[in-house]
Amino acid sequence: MPGFWQTLASALLASLALAQCTAPDSPTDHPQPATSIQLMSSLPLVWGEGASMESILSGDTEPAPIYRYWQGQYDIVAVDSLENLAGENPDMVILAQPRAMSPADLADLDGWVRAGGAVIILTDPDLAWPSDLSFADPRRPLVTGLLSPLLGHWGLELVAASENGATVTNLRFGEYSFATRGVGKFEPLAPEASSDVRCNIGEAGFVARCSIGKGQATIVADADFLNAALWPDEASQSPRESDAVRFVDSLVQEQMESSGGKP
Repeated sequence: MPGFWQTLASALLASLALAQCTAPDSPTDHPQPATSIQLMSSLPLVWGEGASMESILSGDTEPAPIYRYWQGQYDIVAVDSLENLAGENPDMVILAQPRAMSPADLADLDGWVRAGGAVIILTDPDLAWPSDLSFADPRRPLVTGLLSPLLGHWGLELVAASENGATVTNLRFGEYSFATRGVGKFEPLAPEASSDVRCNIGEAGFVARCSIGKGQATIVADADFLNAALWPDEASQSPRESDAVRFVDSLVQEQMESSGGKP
């Protein structure tokens, strides 16, 4: 069950988002209306590292550059539950190294995708995101992705691709080149759990694109590349200068073009 400060923080997000949004990161050609996205993440994207109830209430928090950019690009809201996903029916869900999800949330997401929903999942088997928080602090990002039940239901297994996850790796994926750490890969499970799931695992197993019922899932075996500390210096202030940001944008655009509308 989410902690009290997490629940209240989610409730406050809608009212604080406008204050946190900065115009320079908003592209001039973003779609109208903006793509609606629900985000679940254990990463310090929304409030920054070590945010407390007091700092959230006072507005003394700073979102990560990637989230600040997303606020200008999309109609995005951070959530800690997907219990009303079918009712709210966003254009897309993004899971970015989320905290342990309840069986009900996993079932709701699976059912929503099968009905025609679109999800992008960034799940890291060996996250190396620096943090000053103690390992017992619930605000600390999860070191290992905890989506095995969902991935296994879709016929996939996430494994670490290297033994030293702390080493910076320069990754090239199509036209995008960016630095990251602890890259994983996907391997197929045999047999697949469901006949209406078809997954295409890309080069080096880094991205899996799955057709699940009437919906689509794009699953990336990494989340460290969202960390602005790994981007070029100029990208912290202008995130569109980062290929990591453009890579995620391309996944969103790809999903929107292939989803065929909301379920």
